[in-house]
Amino acid sequence: MSRFNFVRRCHNCGALLQGDDPAAPGYIDPQVLGNLEARVLFCNHCFEESRYNFSPKDPKGDEGIAEMLRDAEASDALIVYVIDLFSFENSFVPDIIPIIANCPLLIVANKRDLLPSEASDEELREYVAHRFRVASLSCTSDDVMLVSLRSDSGCDGIWEMIQQRRKAHDVYVIGASQCGKTQLISALLHSYTNPTGEQIGYITYPGTSLQVMQIPLDRSSYLYDTPGTSLSNSVLTKVGPKEKNMVIPTKEVEGERYVLSEGDALFLGGLARIEYIRGPRCPVRVYVSPKVDVVKTGVDDAETLFFKKVRREIIAPIAERGWAPADFDAYELDITEQGARDIGIAGLGWFSFEGQGQTFRIYVLKGVGVYASRAKVKSHAAKRR
Repeated sequence: MSRFNFVRRCHNCGALLQGDDPAAPGYIDPQVLGNLEARVLFCNHCFEESRYNFSPKDPKGDEGIAEMLRDAEASDALIVYVIDLFSFENSFVPDIIPIIANCPLLIVANKRDLLPSEASDEELREYVAHRFRVASLSCTSDDVMLVSLRSDSGCDGIWEMIQQRRKAHDVYVIGASQCGKTQLISALLHSYTNPTGEQIGYITYPGTSLQVMQIPLDRSSYLYDTPGTSLSNSVLTKVGPKEKNMVIPTKEVEGERYVLSEGDALFLGGLARIEYIRGPRCPVRVYVSPKVDVVKTGVDDAETLFFKKVRREIIAPIAERGWAPADFDAYELDITEQGARDIGIAGLGWFSFEGQGQTFRIYVLKGVGVYASRAKVKSHAAKRR
């Protein structure tokens, strides 16, 4: 009796998949082609160059900042690490982390006001500390201060904490662009008393070309306000000023609730697409700015509908370059952990769900970071759509 073998095609370009000739269309590693349980496969070309990258992008560092932080390491300076609590998970710069790993650390988690007020501050501090430990920085929840620098909420005590922890050493304030470092320095200066005859001013930091603010703390030590590290892996670098104002929330984000079944998809404006590939019925909470259109549809027509909405500008916001499939990276995430989990997109937001062995496919603009972690906000009332 004849036996029929199913011949599979690349999910992106449609070429017949084959594992014999790397130079021919449709080539895929033979061991991947032999995985009969895989429903969706991409040829090597599409996987590596057109649609898929092997891992999400890290933010870029600056050698000048690295040089400054080597001085901090050598002098046992206190590092004040300012983060945007709404979206910081992809802002750790690999080149910088090893340099500051042994320095005393104080984390100022800004924009607490954007997260649900019902969320536990204790759990948020532990979440931040956990993310820093994942990034190979040693800290506990006691090293985390939650603040809302736009309203000066929670700013009391930061200066006292810095003075207590620096132990007469220098202080270096670091963080990604737009995390709130400028607001923090402004808030600190309200409580600052100059104990020296030396003026606050900008200097070219020795050994670099960086202009930094230098604030005298005593006769032999200073606080340095370093330039913000790059947001090159953030959605915010892919949109214009108008769209950026739509992506950045300005008030508490409560979280919209959706229920996904296999074959469902969510559009996050024209900036990202979430497809639910495999798993049980899955309630999710989506945390993005209220100005970002969230649309639920089916996977079968998701790509066609997504780009139709983008090209006709009937979904918002959209990117300066995000009009075709080749403008997007894709990541497939198999959830192996149990309990409350997040999948997030740098600069845009995240969605939460209970881990039950699901598989999600996330499409993001090329170069944008994606992360998976324990849930930032574990439980609270949320709207349902």
